[in-house]
Amino acid sequence: MKLKIEIDRDLPKEIVIRTPEFDDECAAIQRAVEKAISSSGEIALRGAHGETFVPYSDLFFFEAGDDRVYAHTSSEVFVYQMRLAELEEMTPRTFCRASKSILVNTAKIRSITRSPTGVGEASFNGTDKKTYISRMYFKAVRDVIEETRLKK
Repeated sequence: MKLKIEIDRDLPKEIVIRTPEFDDECAAIQRAVEKAISSSGEIALRGAHGETFVPYSDLFFFEAGDDRVYAHTSSEVFVYQMRLAELEEMTPRTFCRASKSILVNTAKIRSITRSPTGVGEASFNGTDKKTYISRMYFKAVRDVIEETRLKK
């Protein structure tokens, strides 16, 4: 395997892995890169004290409502001025849809439960905050948890 870095100031940062097949080595590289990106990235959010730069690793979930998107950390709620779909594109792989109006950080989930009706609930590490996971997205949330946390 060879590593090649090309510098072009006109392009956004992008990492491409070219391989004849996706094997364990490629999966390990993918996980390492995603971990590095998610641990170092920040997002600008509006809070009670003005604009704050919050690391993705501190966020529990994003919730859309009242024509705004709210970002929840363990102790604060921030406002974000972008649509949830656009936010989904720019967040690290640990973030995934939990419902039509919720984007959850699976790295912060302590436990998930599922009711007999199929609706799930996610509890988070270090806080009493909880959010719901709709039936439609429950499997996707479980898959991201397995992909990003359990198979390391």
